[in-house]
Amino acid sequence: MRFGFVCRLVAWLLLGAAPAAPAAGVGIQRLGPTGLLTWTNAFTNGVCTIESAPRLPGGTNRAVWTPQQSYYTTNSTGSGSARFGVGSNFFRLRAADISTNTMAGFTNLVQAYGLLHTLAGNGLDGGVDGVNYWQPAFEGGYATNAALSRPHFALGDTNGNVFVVDKDSHSLLKITPDGRLHTVAGTHQSGNGPDTATVATNVALNAPNGGWLRGDGTVYILDTGNGKVRRLDPTGRLTTLFTDAAGISTGRGLWVRDDEALAYYASGSKLRMWTPAKGSKTLNSQFNDLGNLIFSGTNLVVTDRGNNSVWLVNTNGGVATLLFGNGSAGPAVDNSLALTNSLYGVRGIWQPPTGGWFLATHEGAQLLYVDPAGILRVLVTGGGENHAGDGQWFYTAGSKFGQLRSVTLDPFGNLLIVENDLGFVRRIDFQRLTP
Repeated sequence: MRFGFVCRLVAWLLLGAAPAAPAAGVGIQRLGPTGLLTWTNAFTNGVCTIESAPRLPGGTNRAVWTPQQSYYTTNSTGSGSARFGVGSNFFRLRAADISTNTMAGFTNLVQAYGLLHTLAGNGLDGGVDGVNYWQPAFEGGYATNAALSRPHFALGDTNGNVFVVDKDSHSLLKITPDGRLHTVAGTHQSGNGPDTATVATNVALNAPNGGWLRGDGTVYILDTGNGKVRRLDPTGRLTTLFTDAAGISTGRGLWVRDDEALAYYASGSKLRMWTPAKGSKTLNSQFNDLGNLIFSGTNLVVTDRGNNSVWLVNTNGGVATLLFGNGSAGPAVDNSLALTNSLYGVRGIWQPPTGGWFLATHEGAQLLYVDPAGILRVLVTGGGENHAGDGQWFYTAGSKFGQLRSVTLDPFGNLLIVENDLGFVRRIDFQRLTP
């Protein structure tokens, strides 16, 4: 673990230079008046965490360091935001290496994450596929008091909002930072609303179960029952980006390029692509039952829930190469090769900036991490309709999840997990918590 320190004076506009860092240590270059903290000599495949304390250790005093924010690091230099306030007179930076394909690197990754929370869902209703559990009283109320209706995907934006594709309530919901739940698209009744720009809450959707989020806050919805991909702009208006005349069969995965000149999406056993000039076509039709998909470099990576496997797909020709999974059912085995492991009903996939993979299995009910060397580690396990662990460090022993739908990272590095047929959205804080 590397450390760098800087002092914030009482008159914090008068900042002195940071103390010199050891040759092998991370160095804080500057802490500006707006809280911008810059550093150097970080790990190029690691995590940096900004921590604050009211005082420095000395004599009988002991500094109490509080984590503020963590960042994945892919370069030796970088920056983050320090928050000034009561008890934040001194700052330090902790740098951890997660590149080693050993238990040491994995332990550093695990200890960069903290508490497990439920963001939405009460688990009291739900559980039956095709049933809409939405009630008007949920609107604007606390998200943890609402019954979700088979949610499939959750995505976080830079303002701290979390968008939830709630399939059987035929809607896109938003959890705001105050924990409230709001409908932002859909009428909560199945239908096929207009394609032209319309207030999104006046546009009926039909079993949406995939989504994608652009950096400017634009949300794309895989409106499966209508065979459409819809665009929700930041002003709250919904427009149809395109319609697949062949329909979309149990689609989940969706990716849309920022300029909207290319899209990829899952449709049952088919991986489909769309361009404005040529419309929709099949890139690969050899899968069983596709789950989610992401872009990695110049290739796509898709989960095949039906075959318990993860595939790398070349976008130039659609050739698929097996990445992980031996096709068998059963729980994944910790600290073993992902290629020859069981990935029972794998649906979710996401890639952190430093490489590796987060995976989420449905029947297996496990949140997994595969390091860049292809070694699988079990992060969280569960089974059946387990739902536990709120307020605990996520890596403590015991089952915490039911069936998983998806896993994503929000812009702050927090893990967002859609869990269980009973409908929960969970978060694991990207905030260092040494047990």
